[in-house]
Amino acid sequence: MIFVNLKRKMEIDYEKLGFKCGIEIHQQLNTRKLFCDCPSEIRDDEPDIKVRRKMRAVAGELGNVDPAALHEFLRNREIIYEAYSDSNCLVELDEEPPHLLNEDALNVAIEIALLLNAKPFSELHVMRKTVIDGSNPSGFQRTILIATDGFIETSLGKVKIPTICLEEDSARKIKEDGRKVVYRLDRLGIPLIEIGTLPDIKSPEHAREVAEKLGRILRATKKVKRGLGTIRQDINVSISEGERIEIKGVQDLRLISRVIENEVKRQLMLIEIKKELKRRGIKRESIDKENFINVTDVFKNTKSKIIGNFIKKNGVVMAVKLKGFSGLLKGKLGPELAEYAKSCNVKGIFHSDELPAYGISEKEVKEVYKKLNMKEKGMKKEYMDAFVLVAEIREEVAKNALKEVIRRCKMAFDGVPKETRKAKDDGSTKFMRPLPGSERMYPETDEPFIEIDNEKIDEIRNNLPKLPSDVMNELIEIGLGKELASQISKSEVIDSFWRFIRKYKKLKPSIIATTLFLTPKEINRRYKVEIKNLNENHFDEVFKFLSEGKITKENILEILLELAKNPKKHVNEIINEKNLSILSDEEVERFVEKIIKENLRKVKEFKKEKAIKFVMGLVMSKLRGRIRNPKEIIKLIEKKFKEEKIEFSE
Repeated sequence: MIFVNLKRKMEIDYEKLGFKCGIEIHQQLNTRKLFCDCPSEIRDDEPDIKVRRKMRAVAGELGNVDPAALHEFLRNREIIYEAYSDSNCLVELDEEPPHLLNEDALNVAIEIALLLNAKPFSELHVMRKTVIDGSNPSGFQRTILIATDGFIETSLGKVKIPTICLEEDSARKIKEDGRKVVYRLDRLGIPLIEIGTLPDIKSPEHAREVAEKLGRILRATKKVKRGLGTIRQDINVSISEGERIEIKGVQDLRLISRVIENEVKRQLMLIEIKKELKRRGIKRESIDKENFINVTDVFKNTKSKIIGNFIKKNGVVMAVKLKGFSGLLKGKLGPELAEYAKSCNVKGIFHSDELPAYGISEKEVKEVYKKLNMKEKGMKKEYMDAFVLVAEIREEVAKNALKEVIRRCKMAFDGVPKETRKAKDDGSTKFMRPLPGSERMYPETDEPFIEIDNEKIDEIRNNLPKLPSDVMNELIEIGLGKELASQISKSEVIDSFWRFIRKYKKLKPSIIATTLFLTPKEINRRYKVEIKNLNENHFDEVFKFLSEGKITKENILEILLELAKNPKKHVNEIINEKNLSILSDEEVERFVEKIIKENLRKVKEFKKEKAIKFVMGLVMSKLRGRIRNPKEIIKLIEKKFKEEKIEFSE
């Protein structure tokens, strides 16, 4: 039997596996909120409003209850909403109907749709999408389908974008403690553009390329928010024998490839478990009975701190037998069982594949085997049964957690269950809830239809921003190298670059680009100096002195280094303090003459060509960065040699 090791690097033929992948990008727009006039600002100060509520699952228009909504309802949680009286309103608390749709946000959404080659609708309908985790007080999210049939070109072909939506962001989760979860309404209602691709993505690396290209197109509008948390990627992944898994909240583009690789390996592992259970002749019915056994007395003298703490508080230890599951838990199905159990607010589980460990002795393990009417681990049996333990204060909570364990084990017979999972910082994922069904979208009756005429679309189309690829080509045309052009076209300094080349026409664009983009990085790398203090005024002042011929490009790094250390200083102060001003022709000539006279004996020992290089080296070591044209120094040295009538060595 071969299992996939998630930690081991392995080559995967994604095409052969029937790999399918699509991405959903959720990007905050830099406008006021979508259905009220509140500011779209995230706050860290203490809120002055708190509202407590509970949510319940109800049937949709067709009489069906969404499975994800039912899952959340059964958790019986209390939701606490925090808000600010000066920046939140009754719309966000669901105590007042929504206001008319924010037109600025709508215009940005149409602009993005056109940049993605999509076709905007002439009539827009606001819809309600059921929200089941409590992140919206209304119990739904308002969303508008803006356009369809878009696409982007990539290195592996066209990736289609069937839908582009405008929707409101959810409330921000602040903390979760048992059955209580706290949300803050500062983020709720911030306009989000949602871009969903078809499963045209061919590999994890291709997924990252697609996400990066979509991100660059969004930033090209200059109307989206920047910074951590303002853009989120959700990834849908499946393979031919698996199921579609939705992975939420991949914020770091560098993690996209790793998250997808790990999900494919996870699905391969679950498919192999399904096949192994079939090989073992284990039937779903064999674990259908919820036969939970109280084994607290086994651990009355345990050295396990975790279990011991529960027993001291008059808690219980409950166990369940998993027929034929031995060897299928550790590093495989075990983490999946733990995730499902934790949804019942337990800290975790213990399973027989990893025991004895965590202070649980071999003797205690054997006692649990006896309690569950199982053979001991060391005795011969073709397929040993496994068990799971849960320690909790209340027996009811422990039993509910074991019910989830049983439910997840039964899913193992089908291979990969349809789930929504959350991306973790290490590239792995964890179970959130079952994949939502189709019974969660219905019309918003408080918002009128929105008509979009051709004149409005034409006006937006005629003012579309340039895409990064077009900007890059322009940069190459004005003299930047391909690599620098590629880097600066995607960077935050691109607007400053265009302003400065218009303002300082005497300066080469390559010098302006290098100063803005590469020099600060070199300062940080070489001198470990923080560059966040450098602002546009600093660069403007440097370019002014450079354009006027008062400094040379060799001085730029030293001046910016000093400005990064002391941002309140001015360039002229630094020039005077460090003697960086350009010398006059007369001053340079006098200095060259002085160097030759001081080193006359040494100069005469060289041949003429070597003597010129020798003097040139001495001059530049003292005057580098203070000479307008270093090439003129050679002519000046030859002139002085002639005036001094120096005879050189043969």
